[in-house]
Amino acid sequence: MAHFSEIDLTTKEGLVLEFVANNPDASQKEIAVAAGMKPSFLVKILDSLTARGLLVRQPSPNDRRRQNLRLTAAGESLRDQIYACHMAGNDEFFEEAGFSAEERETLFRLLQKLTAHLQKG
Repeated sequence: MAHFSEIDLTTKEGLVLEFVANNPDASQKEIAVAAGMKPSFLVKILDSLTARGLLVRQPSPNDRRRQNLRLTAAGESLRDQIYACHMAGNDEFFEEAGFSAEERETLFRLLQKLTAHLQKG
């Protein structure tokens, strides 16, 4: 967690940023369902991320009741920082656990295989 000390972001805010990054033009309803959040709570998070310049809301060209959400350049940059922190934490964890590079690759390959199987079901 030391790697995250400089990132001023809650876990739920990070989750929303990641979802929006992977699902450009996602609706608020789609995000709330995916994140398991109440829409009213999500609105507070979106307001915070928008106020901080990490996210923009744009009217949908297809449905004027809907707002599409996208990361700003600052949001993308913060997402990159979060990713770097995750990777540094992972590296430390695996080094402390005594995993070789080959063992790590094997573990990730097996986890990907398991994940693919679970997504089929």
